Amino acid sequence: MKKFIKLGLLTLITGMTLLTGCGKEKKEVKDTLVFAQLSDPKTLDPQNSTDQYSQNAIAQIYDRLFEINEDTGEPILSIAKSFKREGVNTLVIQLKEKVKFHNGDFLTAEDIKFTIERAKSNPRVAHLYKLIENIEIINDHEIKVITSEAFAPLMNHLSHKSSSILNKEVYDKIGEKAYLENPIGTGAYKMKSWDMGDRMVLEAVPGYFKGDAKIKTIVMKGVPEENSKVIGLETGELDMVLDVPAIAWENIEKSDNMQIETKASTTTGYLGLNTNKGILKDKDIRKAIAMAINKDAIIETVFLGKVTKAEQMLAPPIFGHDKNIKALSFNPEKAREIIKEKGLEGEKLRIVVSSPERVQMATIIQDQLKNVGLNLKIELIEWGTFLAETGAGNVDMFIMGWGPSTYDGDYGYYPNIHSDQRGSDGNRTFYSNEKVDRLLEMARSELNVETRKNYYKEITQIIIEENPIIPLYHNNAVFGISKKLKNVKAAGYPEFYKYEYMN
Repeated sequence: MKKFIKLGLLTLITGMTLLTGCGKEKKEVKDTLVFAQLSDPKTLDPQNSTDQYSQNAIAQIYDRLFEINEDTGEPILSIAKSFKREGVNTLVIQLKEKVKFHNGDFLTAEDIKFTIERAKSNPRVAHLYKLIENIEIINDHEIKVITSEAFAPLMNHLSHKSSSILNKEVYDKIGEKAYLENPIGTGAYKMKSWDMGDRMVLEAVPGYFKGDAKIKTIVMKGVPEENSKVIGLETGELDMVLDVPAIAWENIEKSDNMQIETKASTTTGYLGLNTNKGILKDKDIRKAIAMAINKDAIIETVFLGKVTKAEQMLAPPIFGHDKNIKALSFNPEKAREIIKEKGLEGEKLRIVVSSPERVQMATIIQDQLKNVGLNLKIELIEWGTFLAETGAGNVDMFIMGWGPSTYDGDYGYYPNIHSDQRGSDGNRTFYSNEKVDRLLEMARSELNVETRKNYYKEITQIIIEENPIIPLYHNNAVFGISKKLKNVKAAGYPEFYKYEYMN
């Protein structure tokens, strides 16, 4: 009996040792990524969103006909399998077959037609599709996009997140509200849960047509405090963060467990002036403000020299950027003279911002404007409130960033300065100039590349003279990431399905 007990114990111990050994040999692979950005998404309605924090989620849940190659700025195939032009007004697009929605339905041409027509009906993004006259369905996997005239950036616009494809049949069956609370796309991830104001959880969908995601769960959190994001990355509470302040770069780069991924982006940080409010209706005052601002001081103090001074609204990667154009020079003496001549010394203005980093920028601008005779009150407000306040025209000035994901000057300028877009549709400066409107419309229908560039050059020069927007810096795409992650490259939007953890 004793011999049997000893043998039994030996077998049990050996078995435990083998199990432990197996555990060491086969490590558990992490399959959840916790991602932090300034704000959680405000909507999952692709046709009603232009803010990056919502679009970072939309990009995971849905797909589009085309995407943009960020190295070249050119549109590339996504749901579209191929395309050909028939004259200057018709684009024939073949769709990939067997692309599935999250509920198992196959995507068809009906879904494409429905989505683009829905986008065209929403004033916030309708300008992107304004020249599309008709979408003709040839069969389940072929469509014709017919425009009223030549439309140079058409494929670029069809890469915009507002052209993310919805399931028409389900949308019609359950209605808009129910659909957007539980969206059905064709993307690599679907929404599992959403605690608004805190986090959204996405889970990978098997059989994604671009390849199954290695990371099965994405937790997207809104973390407005920049230091909290960096600390969370350091402790491992977070795996990836956006909006890393420049002051934290060096510490992250020295770290053993986190790193920075960065590249030049399409984003321009700018100061917006409400041209429909108070003294800012006067373009001479706006010019004085532009000359009073020392952009170099902002770049060196807030960004530690890690961004590029902006001479114009369009960043270098965007079609229409002209490297030879220069903004107004820093000239506080001239600015002070204009303010004094107008009898506006001591005039008060209000600026709103949505992040601590932009508070720093506004504080520097506050000092610079005080030097020329203007007093600036700074208010830090939450992102959703910021969008509402600036869209309603309730503020004098604001600091914002704009990064045209289409890589085309049309989307760089049209939503921000065309008269039709005034207010929450994008033109938060309420700027209106008939000549600029006309140039914008001519540029989008011009197929000659050099002529298009000249239109944008003329627009840029007018904006520099009239200053509804004062470009401050061209930003970088900056990801702070755990060193356990691989395949992560800085980009306009995270591509979670491409990432994986090291074994």
